[in-house]
Amino acid sequence: MEQLQALSEEYSVPFMDVALIAANAEGARPLRDYPRARMQLRPVGSDEAWQIILPFDNEQSRFEVANGALLVEGGPVADVVALENDDVVLTYLRAGGRSITLNTHSRSRCTGCMFCPNVIEDAADDTLTSDSQLAELLEWLQADNDWPDLSHTEVITVCSGCFHYPGMAIDHMAALRRAAGRYGFTGRLHLLSSVLRDRADLEKLREACGPFHLTLTLECFERRSLLLKDTKASLTLERAAEIMEDCRDLDIMADFTYVAGLDSYDKAVDGIAYLAPHVGTFPRIQVYQAHNDYMRRARHREAEDLSYYMKLRTELEAVFAPTGLAPRSWENYRPLWYSRFADRPVEGPRV
Repeated sequence: MEQLQALSEEYSVPFMDVALIAANAEGARPLRDYPRARMQLRPVGSDEAWQIILPFDNEQSRFEVANGALLVEGGPVADVVALENDDVVLTYLRAGGRSITLNTHSRSRCTGCMFCPNVIEDAADDTLTSDSQLAELLEWLQADNDWPDLSHTEVITVCSGCFHYPGMAIDHMAALRRAAGRYGFTGRLHLLSSVLRDRADLEKLREACGPFHLTLTLECFERRSLLLKDTKASLTLERAAEIMEDCRDLDIMADFTYVAGLDSYDKAVDGIAYLAPHVGTFPRIQVYQAHNDYMRRARHREAEDLSYYMKLRTELEAVFAPTGLAPRSWENYRPLWYSRFADRPVEGPRV
């Protein structure tokens, strides 16, 4: 607790943010038979519930969940409002239902990246391909939430499950657009993937799918051939920047995913600074979570010190200052920023 408080004071980062970043980086002692858990926490000193996902595998962690609280070395840092096993479900909601996330292409079967939790999560997703299958899912979602239609929904996100070819991704998202359109959805479709790279494919995507958001799954800048499966490792920073510029020309919102803790500090800053001018929205920058001893080997040695994340957070605030972009809580449950970004509150829905 003293170490966390000292980091908070040294880097002028709210104590709550420091504690949640530390919990993400360290994980918690085993709880029940859950490899990971989705939790809503109310940190000490906060009147809001925050969403967080923690691995429960680290016998040596200073964090544990007990007596309805998240504890560090026995001292409470947050009350546990809700807790459940983090399985790969077919669909879930964010931003109070304004954002729908779908795992309609069997994300749980996607394996190959050394740090991915898919290999330990229970799977409750499937591959849906036809308009009718997707429409049936959306109809069920409406009924389950007592919605008259999907006209209130602003974005529907698909977390990629290995679309091996650009055409597969385009066909799936086009089918989703047709299915969602039956229920009044006119918002933006969002795909996390690295398979769409050529401008011609992006043009087809925009024509077939309407308003679109593409998040390139970059993840890291160093050791890419070691940490990533080959189809992702082949995407270079330079190519990623070109793709995002093509997206800008085609009126496609674009950004990227990045896992803080896999690269050296200097490479992390340099890579994100290189990409920042090309994004259309704030990228998904997550704290690296190791789920077992094997995955812990992937963490860069520099990132074993919590000050790595504090310095990176401060540096990236300066990097994104010229863009005017900032993170949103509901888009990322393992961020470097919880309550504040560049001396301003991170506002909006937390879940």
